[in-house]
Amino acid sequence: MRYDKTPLSIPDQVQLLQNRGLACPNLDRLQHYLTHIGYYRLSAYWLPFEQPADEGSLSRNHRFLPDTTFDQILALYIFDRKLRLLVMEAIERIETAVRSHWANALSSRHGSHAHMCPELFKCPWQHNSDLARLASGLKDSSETFIVHYRKRYEEPFLPPIWAVVETMSLGALSRWFKSTKDTDSKREVARCLGMPTIETLEQTLHALTPVRNLCAHHGRLWNRRFTLQLPRIKRLQGQIVTEQIITPSGPAQEQPSRAVFNYLVMMLHLMRHINPGSSWGGRLRGHIETAPPDQQRSMGFPDAWQELPLWRGKA
Repeated sequence: MRYDKTPLSIPDQVQLLQNRGLACPNLDRLQHYLTHIGYYRLSAYWLPFEQPADEGSLSRNHRFLPDTTFDQILALYIFDRKLRLLVMEAIERIETAVRSHWANALSSRHGSHAHMCPELFKCPWQHNSDLARLASGLKDSSETFIVHYRKRYEEPFLPPIWAVVETMSLGALSRWFKSTKDTDSKREVARCLGMPTIETLEQTLHALTPVRNLCAHHGRLWNRRFTLQLPRIKRLQGQIVTEQIITPSGPAQEQPSRAVFNYLVMMLHLMRHINPGSSWGGRLRGHIETAPPDQQRSMGFPDAWQELPLWRGKA
């Protein structure tokens, strides 16, 4: 099938939305947001306001529910943007804490350039690949501390671990941490972040990486379902929402839901250990409470979620 839809001008987009039942008394305002945000980007936020598809149809109805206004759609868009900013704030704190704890734990045991010692990592081939990727990124770096090291020192050819770790993305940091062989260092990091085991921290960092990337690229977050699953942590039992996951090789299993709620719970848990006095949890709760109940459910929030200990600041 060949794509043959022709582009629509902004006035034509306004007319199309009106024809489909969207109420907007201020058409100049609608045209402004279509111009500066885009029809396609906004369309992800009016999906909940569309009528269900006709029975047996595989395509959308495209007709809006009665009395749907553009202000409702814009409010959801703004809610999601503020949620992304809150999530990015938490992930920045989490990523920074992992960098610091991992670099300190390894350097205190194995020296300033522990990251260059292949014997400290599980797979020499993977270590060579990761080290080459790290070196390639630093070669032309304009970061002041990297430039200073290149000018002043010839050996080792890479800066110390506490410097290079500052250049790692969360995905790279997650990979380096998992590849580390020194379990004492990794256990120390996990303990400082309130994680019961090394494996739960590894799985958490891996699962939070696509959340971070989505927010960094301004993607839709509020009702997203993620592919990577969070670990089950006993101390969070009853605060994480679970669902039946059907596996190809066996019966359905009760596993943490991949809805946004669980990822926010995990960030809240980590933030409580990184900075117990942070206002982040209260600001997140206040923001979620501005969303209507049906939108909260779309994010995986259970009924009476505010009464759960973690959201009351008691866990």
